[in-house]
Amino acid sequence: MTDTDLAFAVPRGRLVTLVRKELWSLAVSPVSYVIFFLFYLFRGFEVVGILQRFARGGDVDSFSTYYLLTASTQWMVVMVPPILTMRSFAEEKRTGSLELLMTAPVRDHEVVLGKWLGAWIFYTLLWLPTFLILLGLEAFLDIDFPLGQIAASYLGLLSVGSLLLAVGLFTSALTDNQLLASLTSILFGIGLLAVPQMLYDGSVHVDSSFWTVLVDQANVLRHWQFWFFRGLIDTGHMVFYVSTTVLFLFLTTRVVESRKWR
Repeated sequence: MTDTDLAFAVPRGRLVTLVRKELWSLAVSPVSYVIFFLFYLFRGFEVVGILQRFARGGDVDSFSTYYLLTASTQWMVVMVPPILTMRSFAEEKRTGSLELLMTAPVRDHEVVLGKWLGAWIFYTLLWLPTFLILLGLEAFLDIDFPLGQIAASYLGLLSVGSLLLAVGLFTSALTDNQLLASLTSILFGIGLLAVPQMLYDGSVHVDSSFWTVLVDQANVLRHWQFWFFRGLIDTGHMVFYVSTTVLFLFLTTRVVESRKWR
């Protein structure tokens, strides 16, 4: 679907049209298939290693945690959202197609939300095979995995991914350079995973109750290890991910709106 087609879309379904447009652009992008291939190639070696480890003796109940909390999982969360969103605004600004898009009967926040939803759906679909593989392993190993714990684990992964997708849109809206947009977003993701954990471990001293609470709320690795991957969901953590996602979507909308004053 082209931007010209979007310009004549029925207003009632404009958000759906925007989501479909974003999904289609990701589906036909070679980068998406490279991501898929490298992620599952790397993950395949990790799964073999986990199976060998548990074959020598291991707690079956913790298998799903080891399966999900791997190095490839962390790289998937940090690297993929910036790559999926780097073209969202940067490429359209560089080619001038953003101005054509903005002549369509759509509002700025709908454009931002449509791009985010499209990227989020595609990002979720990238995770789907990991769940199907886990179900296959459950049948192969003839054991019952705790579905509640698995559901909470995926909720944690997708919550962080939702935030980083919003950050990726924000950095993409700030520049017409895709590489700069993706690198900035990747650095933010690395910082989100590393800095709060360093502060929590005491590598950096924090002498403030407010900052202590803030660090705990932003400590993604701790959320995964002691909450989501144990089947526990803290409403405070969910509020943090939802509110920060909304914040960056709002900031992105403001950046897009600022084009009117240039």
